This record gives sequence, structure tokens and C-alpha cells, in this order.
Amino acid sequence: MTGERAAAFADELAAVNGEAVDFVRSCSEEQWRTMVPGEDWTVGVVLHHIAEGHANGLRWLRAMSRGDAVTESAEDIDRWNDAHARRSAGMGRAETLALLLENGARTEAALRRLTDEELDRTAPFGPAGGGSLPAGAMAEVVARHAREHLAHARRAAAST
Repeated sequence: MTGERAAAFADELAAVNGEAVDFVRSCSEEQWRTMVPGEDWTVGVVLHHIAEGHANGLRWLRAMSRGDAVTESAEDIDRWNDAHARRSAGMGRAETLALLLENGARTEAALRRLTDEELDRTAPFGPAGGGSLPAGAMAEVVARHAREHLAHARRAAAST
């Protein structure tokens, strides 16, 4: 049976994803191309990273909720992020918006279906050095990842 924790994680993701969607819709072309300090990516790449991050978080959450290890290392994530930045540099707002909506909805729905037992299940998490974490910790990270990147993008866009 799903519980209040799963609903809370899903609600938080829905809220931050809604903020990201609104932000994408409000960005000017100049803001979209503004570099984000500390990220070394443009606002557009950061928002696309959030959208793809939902899919990665979902993949990891599914594995961990079954007790399966996440085998990627922190270095693998860094390489993926570098490749993503190159791949998404030319992505426009429409493509990013569609991906935010699709991946956000899919991840939110999956979060809502998690049971307390699944959230409490632990699994090795490679990006954290392979230490075991509960799936609930990953459920928290999904929204926090988006919120932190969105805050950076907002600050950069506000400076233009």
C-alpha cells in the first residue's frame, strides 16, 4: 500500500517541476542562452539537465526500490553530464518543456506508486561510493536535484 511519504515526495517533485515549466515558458532567448555561474552551462542546458535528471532519478529509484544496486560511479555521472551538456546545447525551449512535462509526469506517477516497504528498501548506490541507501533517500534527491539547479538558473536569468 502506498503511503503519505510517497505522496509527499511526488507532491514536492510536481511542485518543483511546475516551477521549472513556468520558468522555461517565461525565459527570453537572451536568458535561455545566459551562462549559469558554477554550472558552466547555459540556462537552457541546466533546464534540460533537470528534465533528463528526472529520468535518471526514476531509473535509480526503480532499481533501489527493488533492492537492486545503482552501479554508476560519480565519475560516470560526470561523464554523462559532460556529454549531455554537449548534446543539449542547441535544444530550444519547446523541446526542453516537452521533456520536463513528460519526464516529470512519469517520475511523479512512479513516486506516488511506491510503498513504504519499497521506500525503506536499501541498495548500494554507486555515485555515493557504493554505500547502501534507502530508496526513500533517492526519492528526496529527485526533487532536491531539480530545485537546486532551478535556483541557479533563476539567479543567472535574473542577472540579464
